[in-house]
Amino acid sequence: MPQRKNPLIPGQYFHIFNRGINNGIIFRKDRNYLFFLRRIKQILTPKTASIIAYVLMPTHYHLLIKINDIDFSFAMGRLIISYTKACNREWGRTGPLFEGRFKAKLVDSDEYILGLSRYIHLNPVTANLAERPAEWPFSNYLDLIGRRNSILSESDIVHGYFNHIDPTIGYQKFVEEELEDQELSFEHLLFD
Repeated sequence: MPQRKNPLIPGQYFHIFNRGINNGIIFRKDRNYLFFLRRIKQILTPKTASIIAYVLMPTHYHLLIKINDIDFSFAMGRLIISYTKACNREWGRTGPLFEGRFKAKLVDSDEYILGLSRYIHLNPVTANLAERPAEWPFSNYLDLIGRRNSILSESDIVHGYFNHIDPTIGYQKFVEEELEDQELSFEHLLFD
């Protein structure tokens, strides 16, 4: 396999993502989402990576992570193989489930961390799967706004940007203001 443009170095933040082959479904039922999250917890956290933000969508996933171990790629491969084997067994299929190896983009600034986190949590809204990010159970948005106890992600990174106010309220306002801005930008297209 060719070398990555940005090597996956411990201590750095990355946007990790992938989608199903031909943009196909990778999570059919709630139990599929929950199995994937359990495998992330078992294989990736906390030794190999810290999860800052995540969303699992029917056809793809996004993770904002901090790499903690040089073996991240190997661990990520184990996660994907484990999940693919389980789905193939359950769905009576064979072959790969994902479109090649996972993609990784270096996240190299505070603005990028915050913006990407918001993008990740707004994904279900943008895809018309939920009206508000808090309605989508397969992300850590509820954890970051204090409505659910996190068992997978670390909130300190994101909350650290909102230390002048209650960080759960600060982050919620940060995300939902973007949602309101998106609604306003389409307002002129609506008929009376």
